[in-house]
Amino acid sequence: MKRGMEQQRGTVTKTIIAMAVTLALLVGCGSAAPAASTSSASDAAASASSASGNEASTSSASENPDATEAATAETADATENPDAQPAPDFVLTDQYGNTQSLAQYRGKVVFLNFWATWCPPCRAEMPDIQKLYEEYSAQGDAAEVVILGVAGPGNVDDQDLDGVKAFLEENGYTYPVAMDMTGELFNTYYITAYPTTFMIDKNGSVFGYVQGSLTEDVMRDIIEQTLSGQMRNN
Repeated sequence: MKRGMEQQRGTVTKTIIAMAVTLALLVGCGSAAPAASTSSASDAAASASSASGNEASTSSASENPDATEAATAETADATENPDAQPAPDFVLTDQYGNTQSLAQYRGKVVFLNFWATWCPPCRAEMPDIQKLYEEYSAQGDAAEVVILGVAGPGNVDDQDLDGVKAFLEENGYTYPVAMDMTGELFNTYYITAYPTTFMIDKNGSVFGYVQGSLTEDVMRDIIEQTLSGQMRNN
């Protein structure tokens, strides 16, 4: 069983690396810079955009019987899109004792931020993450974006659970932070730099990722790119 789990983790890791090469939003580690993308990333994002538009296309087909065949073909193409890789899901508990998973946020864009208390670039961007969280949480169920942090208490050289919770409380950070007590989620997402932010689209697929501290403007930019399903060529 253990060997099977290790093989599965290795497969997921390779998938993440492959997506990173194709879909990464290229931002210098430890510094804020405008998000950029390669032409191949733009093409992949365009395919992802077509996939996110399937619901509307199918609706139009139901209203127009002549469009049924075209809508069916479009759905098949989107389903077979090799770049639309599902984000590895998880079930973790946050600082409030609430369960957090990607599955519960299907239909919304997830700003998934991996960080550590000892990391200066992480601490630098957290006030802006909190600002975005307050903005989107004020929209209630109508919000299209979810802000979710991931910390590794007792792992990744970080403080224990009480220490991480105290850090959040002392600094007034109220956005939910999933506690990866084993460090497995950090390994699954192949986190090698702090902070690292993954953008998960409404279909639960990885749209792209950023290593390094981000400004508020860059955060809003990558959120908008994920919402639109289009990576911006710079």
